[in-house]
Amino acid sequence: MIDFKLNFCYEGENQSALQDVKGTVPSGQCIVLCGDSGCGKTTLLRSMNHLIPTFYEGSLKGYCRMKGQDINALSIGETGKLAASVFQDPRSHFFTVNSSTEVAFGLENHGVTQEKMKRRVEKAFAVFHLEKLKDRNVYELSSGERQLVSILAAWAMDTEILLLDEPTANLDFAAINQLREVLLSLKQQGKTLVISEHRLHYLTDIADEYWVMAQGEIREKRTAQELLALSDEQLSRLSLRTTNLAHLTLQVKQPISPCSETAVLSIRDVGFSYRRNESEILRHCFMRVHTGEVVGLIGSNGSGKTTLGKIVSGLLRADYGEINYNGKPANTRVLRKNSLFIMQEAEFQFFTNSVINELKYGHKDTPEICAEIERLLKRFGMWEYRNRHPFSLSGGQMQKLTLMLACLSSKPIIILDEPTAGLDAKCLKSCVALIQEMQKKKMILIITHDLELISQVCNRCICLSKGSIEQEFFLRDNASLNALMRHMNEHFLLSDNQRMFSQIPARCDPRTKLLLLFAAMVAASSTNLTFVFSIAAVTILLSFIERFYRSAFVQSGILILLVVLNGVFPSGIFSFFASFFPRFLVTWAGLETLIARNEAVKTLAAFRKFHIPEKLIMIFSVIFRFFPVISNDMKLMSQSIQTRGAFSRILEKIRFFPQYIEILIVPLSLRVIRIAETLSASAETRGIDLKCKRNSFVSIRSGIWDIVVLVMVVSAVITGLTI
Repeated sequence: MIDFKLNFCYEGENQSALQDVKGTVPSGQCIVLCGDSGCGKTTLLRSMNHLIPTFYEGSLKGYCRMKGQDINALSIGETGKLAASVFQDPRSHFFTVNSSTEVAFGLENHGVTQEKMKRRVEKAFAVFHLEKLKDRNVYELSSGERQLVSILAAWAMDTEILLLDEPTANLDFAAINQLREVLLSLKQQGKTLVISEHRLHYLTDIADEYWVMAQGEIREKRTAQELLALSDEQLSRLSLRTTNLAHLTLQVKQPISPCSETAVLSIRDVGFSYRRNESEILRHCFMRVHTGEVVGLIGSNGSGKTTLGKIVSGLLRADYGEINYNGKPANTRVLRKNSLFIMQEAEFQFFTNSVINELKYGHKDTPEICAEIERLLKRFGMWEYRNRHPFSLSGGQMQKLTLMLACLSSKPIIILDEPTAGLDAKCLKSCVALIQEMQKKKMILIITHDLELISQVCNRCICLSKGSIEQEFFLRDNASLNALMRHMNEHFLLSDNQRMFSQIPARCDPRTKLLLLFAAMVAASSTNLTFVFSIAAVTILLSFIERFYRSAFVQSGILILLVVLNGVFPSGIFSFFASFFPRFLVTWAGLETLIARNEAVKTLAAFRKFHIPEKLIMIFSVIFRFFPVISNDMKLMSQSIQTRGAFSRILEKIRFFPQYIEILIVPLSLRVIRIAETLSASAETRGIDLKCKRNSFVSIRSGIWDIVVLVMVVSAVITGLTI
C-alpha cells in the first residue's frame, strides 16, 4: 500500500530530519511510529501526505509510492484522495466552526454532490455512534470531542489510508477509549493506518508493527508481540512510554503531615456557570489542599476540571460558595496574588524574546536568581536553548519551560493544566522531577488524564463528573492506584461535557443579509446622513430579528445618544462623531449577523449561490474562521497576564501601555501565524487546490423574514435618497 525511501532536510537546517528512512506498509496494516520528540515521526508523515516538500520546503531525495503511484507526480490534494490526514491539534486545523460542515469540508473540495455529502456525513457520525457531536460549534466541544470530529472528517473522505499524528495528545480516558473503538472499526474495514504516537497503551490489538525512530532514522522495527514483551525499563531506554497501564506501580512520596505553618486552601459549596440560563459547569464543590500535597483533578473532558482550576487561581469568580486561604476568605484578587495557573496552551504564557529572559521575568536580576535559573536549565537539559525564542522550542521543551516558570514563582499555589499532553517518556520524566521539586514548598493541583503521571506524583485524586466532585482517591499503595484506574475506565464518559450551549437558529437567508451588508457599505461611503441612519435602523431591526438583543440595544443607544449630542452641540467633535460612528455601526452590525454563532457556514454557501470565485470564498472562509479563535485566544492571553502578575493594576497598564500591548499582541500574532500555517496544510491535504466544481453541504432558503427585511431595505434606500 505504501512504499518509501527518503532523505529530507528542512530549508535552513544543517541536520537532516530524515536519514535513509525506508519501509513498506502492507494493505490493511497498522504501523505505529514511536520515539522521543523530534525523532522524525511527524516529518515522515508529512512526506507521506506530500506536504513535504511542496508545503514544508527543503531538500528531499528518494520516493514515496502509494498504491503504486509516486506521489511526487501528484499535487497535495490528489495525494489526499489516496491518504487522509489527522493532525495533532484539531483547534488549529478546523476550517469551519460547525462539526458537520467540518466533516463535509473535504467532500466539498472533491466535488461530491450535496445529496451524497449529506449521506456520507450522516453515516460518519452513525457508524461510530457519535451522533451527539453532529451540528455543534466545534469551539464548544471538549478537546477530545474535537479530535474525534477530525477523525470522522478523515474517514468521510473514503480513502484506504489514514495518517494520524499523535491523535491522543489532548484526549481523556473516555475519548481514548472511544478512539480505540474507532481505530478498531477502521482496521476491520480494511483501512491502512500509520499512527505517530507517544501513548502506546491503547494500541493493543490495533498495531501490527512498531517502528522506533531516533535522530531521523528508523532504528528498530518490532512486531506488536515483540514490543509488548518489553519491560518498562527496556521501553524507557527506547524513550517509549508504557504499553500496559496495568503494569504501573505507585511511586509517590507521601506528603509532609500538615502543621501550624502549613498553608491551607479550602473551597466550600462552590458553583459556576459561563452564561445565565445555561447549565452549571460546577455545582456544590468541596475541596481542601495543604502545602506539600500534589492533588490530581481528574474527570472526562468538559467535566469542569479547568474551570475549577481557574476559580482556585482567581481567573474566574464563583457564582456562589466560599473560598478560604489560611483560614481567611479569599476573593479573586487574593487568589491571583497567591496562585499561578499554567495553561495547557504553553505559548500563551511567554512574554519575552528568549528562554532565559522568560525565566527572569518578574524577578529582580540578582546573582541568586541567575544561579537558580542556570541550575534549573542545566538540570533539565535546556541550558543550550537559553537564548532561543520560546516560540522556537518543541512542544515538550515549551512544557518544561512553563514548569520551570512555576518552580521559580514565589506563589504558594500552583495549578497545572495537562502538563504532559503530547510528551514522550524523557519529557515525562523531566516533568515529574520538576513537580517533585515544587512539591517541597508549594501545594500543587494537576488537571490531568495521564495515569503515568498520576502514579508518579499525585498523593490523591479528586474525580469530577458533570460538574460535581464525585469521589476522592487517596493513593497510598498499588491497590488504591488500581481502584482509581478501574473507576476511570468505568465512569469516564464523553457525555460528561457540561458545555452544551443552546443553538439559536437564524431567521433570515444569508443572501438577504449580504444584500443588506452591501447597502450598509454603500451608505457608509455616502455623504447622505439620512441614508446612513435609515440603513442603520434596518441593521438594528435585523439584529432584533436574529435575536442579537445586546448588540441591537447597544447600537440603538449609541445612535440615539449621537443624535441628541449633535442636536445640542451641532458643531465640532460631536458633529464628527454623529457622522462617523453610524457608518461604522451599520457595517459592523451587518457583519455580525453574517458570521456570529454558526452563520459563517451559511454565508459561504450564499457566496457559491452568487457564483463568487472559489478562491475568494476560501479567503473569506479563513477570515470567518479566525473570528471565534481570536476572541477565545484574547481571553486566554488576558488570563495568562493576570496569573503571571503582570500589569495587575489599571495604573500599571496606563503607565506601561506600550509594554502591555506588546505582551498582549505579540504572542497572539505568533500563534495566529502558526495556526494559519497548520490550517493551510490541513486545507491542502483535503483538496483545496483541486480544480473542480464544488457543492455546498449546507442548504439555504428564503422565508417570510427575508421579505420583511428586503422591504425594509428598499424603504430605507428610498427614504435616504429622497429626503
